[in-house]
Amino acid sequence: MGSRRRPWILAVVLVAAGGLLGYVAASGATGSGAPRPQAAASPVKVPSRPATGSEAAVASEVQAKGLLGRQTVKTRVSRHAILTGPGKGAFVGLTCPHDYVALSGGAVTGFNDLLISHSAPVKPTGRQRYTPRTWWVAVTNIQTNGGADPLPWHPLVNCVNRIRVGG
Repeated sequence: MGSRRRPWILAVVLVAAGGLLGYVAASGATGSGAPRPQAAASPVKVPSRPATGSEAAVASEVQAKGLLGRQTVKTRVSRHAILTGPGKGAFVGLTCPHDYVALSGGAVTGFNDLLISHSAPVKPTGRQRYTPRTWWVAVTNIQTNGGADPLPWHPLVNCVNRIRVGG
């Protein structure tokens, strides 16, 4: 009986060790000195406009045939660029039109030094509540090239109608 258990015990130990090693490697890769959004920063909602074809992979309105009938996807982008200084972060929320639900989102930028640390329909501070129509994006400027200028970025959200999320 002991010889039949030995391979299973060895497999469980190897899986657990691999998981622990992956966790340690991932936490070490970010480093303890990595810049994080300021704790005092508060999320803000920004005005948006329909996205142009060059700003988003999805056109401003795309018709798709789904299980629930015709669905419309609208991509919205912030009207103004958000400037984030070196070593600082910004929390921004974009709200979908009435009768639409936030499905996905992110940031549009031409800089590699901006890292998205949060992108979800959950407010990143406070009670962290679910907001079905608002997509929240948190971005940190890590400035690897030593520059001191704030970098611009535009948050975006993809909204869909006639769908229940988390239902």
